Amino acid sequence: MGYSLSWLAVKGKLPQTVREELGFRASGEREEIPESPLSAAEMPNGWYLIVANRSDEFISDVAMQRLSSGNCELVTCSVEENVMVSSATGWKNGLRIWSVIHDAQKDLRHLDIQGEPPPEFIAIRDGLLAQKEPENCDYIFDIPVETARSLTGYRYDRDIPGLSGEVFEVLQVT
Repeated sequence: MGYSLSWLAVKGKLPQTVREELGFRASGEREEIPESPLSAAEMPNGWYLIVANRSDEFISDVAMQRLSSGNCELVTCSVEENVMVSSATGWKNGLRIWSVIHDAQKDLRHLDIQGEPPPEFIAIRDGLLAQKEPENCDYIFDIPVETARSLTGYRYDRDIPGLSGEVFEVLQVT
């Protein structure tokens, strides 16, 4: 069984404001790995990260438009490894600036790009497309994931550079 999760990273708003706007509250519980249904961490590079296991409901377009308004930037990423679907979006000042989606169910090389992805995207895409794919190996899946990581520093299956210990605070829905 693979990962099934969504996350968002916000820059330009205080963590408490982000939680309130999404209808979450801090529980006071902490964990080293984001295994709870909802958890959050303050990244060393200034991004505030919220991870949702087995859910992408909280990163709807309506919620991201509202959350990113007011001189705020955010990045979302969703992965469903069981069916090899990944996506990432970038929002700024209430507008979705870009999105990158891979759905292996449509085609192993499927990649839907909308808007203007960040400059890092081109090198990531080209590098992963150049990989010599063994049969049934899906490097395209990593393009949205790596694009989101290049901006925020977070990748769901790796340690966060500069952080250790119980860095994730468990969140609850209010």
